[in-house]
Amino acid sequence: MCDARRVSHDGVGSASGGRPDQRSAADQLARTVARLRAELDEERLAAPARSAAERARGVLMGRLGLGPGAAQEELDRRANRAGRTVLEEAWALLGDIHTPRAPLTPPPQRPEPAADAGVPPPAPGGGPPSVFTSSRYTSRNHPPPPRPRGIDGVRTAAGTSEELTWLLVGQLGETADVDAVLLYTSAPAGGLDLVAHSGVDAGTASAWGHVPPLAELAPVEAVRLGRPVWLRGLDKDGADRALLGDRPGTWASRAWLPLRRGEDVVGVAGFLRERPDDFDAADRAVLTAAARACATCLSPVPAATWPATVQAVLDTLYEAAVLLIPVRGAEGEVTDFRIEAAAPASVDVAGRTGRELVGRRVLECYPTVAGTPLWHGYLETLATGEPFESDLFEYHEVAAGIPRTSTYSVAVARLGGALVVSWLRHDTADREVERLRRLQNLGNLGWADWDLVADDLSWSPQVYAVFDRDPALGPMPLDELPQHLFPEDVPAVGAAVHALLERGEPVDAPFRIRTGHGTRHLRMVAEAVTDAEGTPVVVHGFFQDLTDLRHGEIALDEAHRAFSTQQRTLNAEHILARRLQRALLPVPEEPFRLGGVSCDVSYLPAESTIQIGGDWFTAVALPDGSVMLAVGDVAGHGVEAVATMAGLRYGAEAMALSGTPPHRLLERLNQVLMNTGSATATMVLAQYRPAEGVLTWAQAGHLPVLHLHGGRATYLERPQGRILGAGRDSVYGLCETPLPPGDRLLLFTDGLIERRGQDLDTGLAGLARVAERVATEDGTRVAAALTHALGPANPRDDTCLLCVRICP
Repeated sequence: MCDARRVSHDGVGSASGGRPDQRSAADQLARTVARLRAELDEERLAAPARSAAERARGVLMGRLGLGPGAAQEELDRRANRAGRTVLEEAWALLGDIHTPRAPLTPPPQRPEPAADAGVPPPAPGGGPPSVFTSSRYTSRNHPPPPRPRGIDGVRTAAGTSEELTWLLVGQLGETADVDAVLLYTSAPAGGLDLVAHSGVDAGTASAWGHVPPLAELAPVEAVRLGRPVWLRGLDKDGADRALLGDRPGTWASRAWLPLRRGEDVVGVAGFLRERPDDFDAADRAVLTAAARACATCLSPVPAATWPATVQAVLDTLYEAAVLLIPVRGAEGEVTDFRIEAAAPASVDVAGRTGRELVGRRVLECYPTVAGTPLWHGYLETLATGEPFESDLFEYHEVAAGIPRTSTYSVAVARLGGALVVSWLRHDTADREVERLRRLQNLGNLGWADWDLVADDLSWSPQVYAVFDRDPALGPMPLDELPQHLFPEDVPAVGAAVHALLERGEPVDAPFRIRTGHGTRHLRMVAEAVTDAEGTPVVVHGFFQDLTDLRHGEIALDEAHRAFSTQQRTLNAEHILARRLQRALLPVPEEPFRLGGVSCDVSYLPAESTIQIGGDWFTAVALPDGSVMLAVGDVAGHGVEAVATMAGLRYGAEAMALSGTPPHRLLERLNQVLMNTGSATATMVLAQYRPAEGVLTWAQAGHLPVLHLHGGRATYLERPQGRILGAGRDSVYGLCETPLPPGDRLLLFTDGLIERRGQDLDTGLAGLARVAERVATEDGTRVAAALTHALGPANPRDDTCLLCVRICP
């Protein structure tokens, strides 16, 4: 979307911000938080963008087994490593980088987006729905407010920079025919960062989220010189400007106006329109006023260093606490709070903790707090500055589809225009007990404690399941353990017990036991608490059942051995098939002449070691002075395909030498394949008679022959004919085509034109275009030139090309 003078596109399309200033760790953290917060706001501008990010997180959760917060961290980490925004990384992960231009839509309504736009995708594997989006709980579908009139009215009504750009498009569309507005702020490390936009699609906004500090770029020039840059499309400015990142025919006129605060230029506003007219004096006056309105809206939140400083303080706390910035509606009312800093102990209903909460809304993280006395306490403290401390209250939440009630007390204090909120949960012990129970079940492990002074041994219920022991018998005494061990494991377990109980050393020992349900593979992890003299007095540990894991390892070893055996077999088959192929189908290195034609052959084997195909060709001079030309493709791969190829090739040559016409020859080859039942194949077979200058040919389900005459390439109309081996009643037609000297024919297999994601007609059309350009009259190695010009061939299939030139 940016304009430049003679600047290459390299390095401009990155949506990542500038590198953070290294002057202090606080500055670096602040800028990182600010960039992530801007990316989050941008994603909420359009439903497709929100959907892409949510689906990308779902992909990471399914592939890597991550929770919602960890998946978001992984997505952020990949985006930073690739130099992309989170949204770009999501599109790259989904293989859907292109997004069509969307019509102008209203800005997102606070505090949450519409329910149907934010419903999370199903969890991988058909599990319960994801809970990492607030729209599931807080969707209210508020209608957009009416557009105000006049620039001053727009500035007054706009609560955020996103709303300002949206309102400006509506206002300036009527007065200056503006179709889109972009608002940039100066980046700490140079260049410009996009903070708000309206009228452009999400893909364009993401691509130009950061403008590098290149002097030739029009937005950068406006900031550097401190004066507007007025552009009128390629017709007027094309001589000295290159338009970067634009789709043809869009934004014929654009204006870039610097944004000032006092004497300082702090950003730039871009006003884009479709019609290619100059900005007249009236337009420039209106846009100048709009730029002044934009300048006042660049920082709707405190300076970046303040939240970073608070975050540094909160990082030292053991209790839950957050810094909240109010989010205001069009009338100035508080509709939500944004979390700008969070202590490590802070956690929301989705399990996100600490800095995972930064940039999110309160009603996203704690959806049921809206309208409660606590919410009113927030608003009152923000308005009056009086601290608020709640009584004990119950908070109802739903996490992962499980409703639960917790008891909290909350303290709130105002800090400038923000709130500092801390809270204490009073039922954490019960929750930890439940977590411990779930951990034991999921990990198939149980806890054990042994008070050596009182000789009091206790097991958790899961240990009885691990040992397959009746709980009525009580914990197993140490002296009973050897009776259940495998004899070969007794020495190692004995050494571990000695190290633990005598020297107080921690142990981690695997062993096997016999149970009523067979052998079990267990693991013992334990540590001792010692007295002042180093004597163990208490032992804490756990036993874990690793039987399923061990069985999986055994199965994996067996599968690996089977795979290795199969791989050796396939490699041997590959070597044999390739040798057979080379022996049965020698490919000439140079063009050769037969009768009245010159032939040039290109043969490219499949790249895969197991995809040796049955593509073949032949060119034989016949006793009557004519020349037989053929290309075929046997279905399948490997030794069987090579053997079938040899039978067809040599059979065709033998019957052609006996004078069999092409269509009768195909009928007989079809009967051969029907009798053997080994395979099917396609084939094109031609006979050129130089004395008459006529080509007689037939085909069996093969691709058409490309004919080049007078520099034009056309495909010959195929005669009737099914693939060989498809049925005994197959009938094959015969066609005759005159070929004057200088004409060329291309006979080829499908590997030459097949490409992933491309249909057959597109491949045929591309071959015709390339052939017209490459197949010149004086060319010699036309086959090699064609295959090179067409680009990389299909790696999973052989490619055979026979180029024939009619000699004078």
